[in-house]
Amino acid sequence: MSDLAHVVIRTGARLRAALEAITRSGKQVVLVLEAGGRLVGLATDGDIRKAILRGVSLDAAVDDVMNRRPVVAEVGLSRAEAIALMRSRGIRQLPLLQPGGTVADLLLLDTLLAPPPALRNRAVIMAGGEGRRLRPLTETMPKPLLSIGGRSLLELLIERLRQSGLVDIVIAIHHKSEMIRERLGDGSRLGVRVEYFEESRPLGTMGALPLIRDGLTEPFFVVNADILTKCDFRAMWDFHRGETNLAMTVGVTLHQVDIPYGELTLEGARVVRCEEKPRKEYPVNAGIYVLDPSVLDLVPRDEYFDATDLLELLLARGIPVAGYRIREYWLDVGRLHDLEKANRDLAEGLLD
Repeated sequence: MSDLAHVVIRTGARLRAALEAITRSGKQVVLVLEAGGRLVGLATDGDIRKAILRGVSLDAAVDDVMNRRPVVAEVGLSRAEAIALMRSRGIRQLPLLQPGGTVADLLLLDTLLAPPPALRNRAVIMAGGEGRRLRPLTETMPKPLLSIGGRSLLELLIERLRQSGLVDIVIAIHHKSEMIRERLGDGSRLGVRVEYFEESRPLGTMGALPLIRDGLTEPFFVVNADILTKCDFRAMWDFHRGETNLAMTVGVTLHQVDIPYGELTLEGARVVRCEEKPRKEYPVNAGIYVLDPSVLDLVPRDEYFDATDLLELLLARGIPVAGYRIREYWLDVGRLHDLEKANRDLAEGLLD
C-alpha cells in the first residue's frame, strides 16, 4: 500500500499547497478529499501547470482545476488488471477506493512496471505427465514443450513466474525428461534457476513433494505444467500470507457451462421456476497452489497422490484451505482443441 499522507489534500486547498504536496511526494498527483475522506477529484502536476499557464493564480482553490471524474478502481484489482486499465486510459496514477468512495491506495504505473524483487519462495512445476489426451503430438514431444506461438508451454509458464518474482524453480519430470532438460538447461536463459527431480514413475500432482522436501522450507507454489495463464503469482502469495494459519491456497477460476435446454426448478412435483438456456459458472481448481511445508507430513511417500487427495485430506481434518480467485487469463491445455485455442488466444494478444 502506498503512503497516502503526502498526496492527500482537502477541498478548498490552494494550488500552492497542491504543488507543495506534489513536490514532497514525487508522485506527480494530489488526491482531493472532502471532510469525510471521500475522494472528490485529483489534480496532476500537469493539470496545475496548465492552469498556471492559463493565468490561474496559485492562490486559487484546487477545486477549480482538479479532475472531478478521475479513473478509479475498487480495492482488489490485480496488478495485471491495473496495468491494463491504466494503459488503456492513458493514465499513470490510479486511486483504489473502498466502498463509499474513501481512498485505500494509490497505484503508480511506473511502480507496477518495475521488475518486482525476487521472492524467496520456490515454485515446483509438475511436468512429468504423458499427455495422453494430446496424442499423437506427445508421442514425440513431452506435453510441456508443445509450442504456443513459437514458444513452449513450459517456457511461457516460467516467464510468468519470473515476472512475479519467482526465480527459484524445481521441475518434476518423467515422460521424455531428457528433452525438457535439454531445452531449459539450468534456466539462466530464462532468467531463473532450474533444478530437476526425475520421478521413477508418475506420482500425481503432489506425490513427488516428500522426495524434495529438504528444499521446501518456506511456503511454496505447485503449478501444473499444462496451463497457460496470466495469473499474478505474487498477488496470490500476498493473499496466502495475509490469511491466518493456512495450510493450502488453491487457485480458482470460473468454468462456464451453457445449458442448451430450459432449466426447471422443482418443489416436489411442482415447477416453480423456468430459466431458458442458462449459463452457469462454477469455481474450479486451476492447477495452481500455495502450500505450507507442514502439509508435506500428510503426503504419503512414494505413492500416487493427487491435489484432490490432499484437498480432501485437509478438509476432512478441518485444516484451513483457502481459494484464491484468478481473474486473469487461464486455460488448461489438455486436449488438441485447447492447444488450437491457446495459439489463437496468443495471436489475438490475450496474453499480452
